[in-house]
Amino acid sequence: MVLSAHSTFMKLTQYLHGFVMLTSENTRLTEINKKQCNPALHTGNAYNIKPGMRDTERFIALTEREMEYLFRIIDSSTSITQRHQFFLWAQGDVQSLLPHVALVCILDEGSGESISIEKFSRTQLFEAQFADLCRPEGGIIFRLMSAWSAGKNQPLLLCPGKPHTTVYRHFATDLKRGNLERVAAHGMYDANGRTSSFFAFTQFSATLNERHAYFLELLMPHMHMALVRMLFHERHRKEGAVAGKHRKLITDRETEILRYVQSGKNNHEIGHLLNISPLTVKNHIQKILRKLDVNNRAHAVAKAMALKITL
Repeated sequence: MVLSAHSTFMKLTQYLHGFVMLTSENTRLTEINKKQCNPALHTGNAYNIKPGMRDTERFIALTEREMEYLFRIIDSSTSITQRHQFFLWAQGDVQSLLPHVALVCILDEGSGESISIEKFSRTQLFEAQFADLCRPEGGIIFRLMSAWSAGKNQPLLLCPGKPHTTVYRHFATDLKRGNLERVAAHGMYDANGRTSSFFAFTQFSATLNERHAYFLELLMPHMHMALVRMLFHERHRKEGAVAGKHRKLITDRETEILRYVQSGKNNHEIGHLLNISPLTVKNHIQKILRKLDVNNRAHAVAKAMALKITL
């Protein structure tokens, strides 16, 4: 009986020892697998995120405010169907991450269709200047698009702060002549590698860096879809009838008031200039808002510009 108990005890001890060793080995292998499946991400002064990022590459961590800006931009982009909405979006929400003055958009639908070139600017960009920028042969916008395509479709940043880079030197003269200053550009391409859209943000108010390049990558799909949606709805509306209707609705006096609103005048200033009371000005503005189906002065000006009613 004693020998039998001793033998049983030894076998149990060996079993438990083996179980502990096996458990330890399994734990070690599990930890190794976790590290392999979830490589550590390095935060800090990172520059870019690329598909298949390795744990040795830098990682850009967005701040809470930047994430809020990003969500707002994406969310508001989904409701864009009209030109004045795109204008307000580009010169409004998008400015929080990409602060620029003018935006030039190109959409190439392929299949022999014509290329659409659109501009959205809060300053007056004369037609002659715009035409020069967008010349198919030699215009800076198409040359930027070619440089972007040649650069493996990575975000393109041109900044006087980095004057010695090859790309900046190539465009320096044009940037100075066109008063474009800092330019950030990016686009979308199809499964065959053909450029389908291109967006050039000009006259940045901040020094461009890799963070802006990351913002461009995040926003491009939404910029592309907003532009496509806007053009789709424009083509399937009777633009002439809509514009004509609005032109008839806006009287000469309301047109005059709308011009003063665009220049930043308040009701008292407009009333003084037109020799009418501020209350009369207010009533005219209320009529303008109803006729253009907008909510405020800024929207009225933007829609008037988009429809080429007055401005």
